[in-house]
Amino acid sequence: MWPLALACTLGVSGSAMFAFVGGVYMESVTSEFGWSRAQYSSAFMLMMVSGLFIGPAVGSLIDRVGPRKVALFAIVPFALTISLFGLVTGKLWQWYGICLLLALFQGGISQIVWVKAIVARFKRSRGLAIAVTLAGLGFGSFIWPLLAAFCIDAFGWRAAFPLMATLYVVVALPLAFLFLHGPPVVVDDRGRGAAGQSISHALRSRSFIGLVSAAGLFSAAYYGLSVHFVPVLKVSGMDLRAAAGVAGLIGVFSVMGRLTTGFLLDRLPTRLVGVIAFLLPLGAVGLLLAFPGSLPAAIGAVTFLGFASGAELDIVTYIAARRFGQEVFGAIYATFMAIISVCASIGPVVAGALFDASQTYSGYLAIVAPMVIVAALLVAWIPLSAEEIEQR
Repeated sequence: MWPLALACTLGVSGSAMFAFVGGVYMESVTSEFGWSRAQYSSAFMLMMVSGLFIGPAVGSLIDRVGPRKVALFAIVPFALTISLFGLVTGKLWQWYGICLLLALFQGGISQIVWVKAIVARFKRSRGLAIAVTLAGLGFGSFIWPLLAAFCIDAFGWRAAFPLMATLYVVVALPLAFLFLHGPPVVVDDRGRGAAGQSISHALRSRSFIGLVSAAGLFSAAYYGLSVHFVPVLKVSGMDLRAAAGVAGLIGVFSVMGRLTTGFLLDRLPTRLVGVIAFLLPLGAVGLLLAFPGSLPAAIGAVTFLGFASGAELDIVTYIAARRFGQEVFGAIYATFMAIISVCASIGPVVAGALFDASQTYSGYLAIVAPMVIVAALLVAWIPLSAEEIEQR
């Protein structure tokens, strides 16, 4: 089953491609068209809001027909839509329209598809399997910004979009065809009180409310900083390639954070691991505020951010997989991710608006700290599962 996990790792790597490269493209696009950074970043919010409707529908479809059919249908249209960004003529509605279309097909190759395949087939070492799969997000956040910076410098930002999209198709389409199939392993979650529950009951549960609230706050804080991280470093004096290289290290440390977290989740209390992980961005904020323009400080900041991003999604996915039955997991997880995505989309817009107003990112960095502290407290508020209570 581990080849499936590795295939899902590469599949997941492109699911948030547009978000990963947003900061790299930002200056080129806004300079050419005269857009503000807040206008540019609003595209992310538009995609995330549309995900509130698209995500749950895709999740329900995955529960009915399986992840393989959904992925095979969506991969090529997703790549074609990414390529359309290179044809924008400067009208903001064109950019937003492509973002809406991208949100539709991105749902079909999102992490929900790949995680559903893992949750259905792994019982033992589920935490590590989820971590290996979601490590693809870390790999993507490392490789896509570097590829984007190289392609922009070599071919221009318009040609960079279709080049990157083509590469994803070449990798993901064969993997989805070869590995996303076969009978699922039925995991007996009924003893934990998870299986057999309705979607409406799950959405009203304290576990779901706590997860959404904690992850929503964390995501808003993290993604605002992540999308604008290259501009943050450029403001301090780095050139584009150097800033993209440092930002790409988030992916390296994210992979390390995910694998470490997956290992720990199978062995330590989930609540303890979660609280510590949600506080990690405090280290990044402190370094960026205390040592602006310092390369070692920037590397230290991406270390904290990488481990935090790697741990956060592992934790919330692991908790969701243990508390909600497989028959509704796709719909619940998709709803969960759609809400979190909307929350995440707010961060880049706020960061861009604060920069437009003050020409500095210090204001946004200052509000990240209280957001992640409250998120960590909400993780502690999530009730223990029946298995966790038995283990105490």
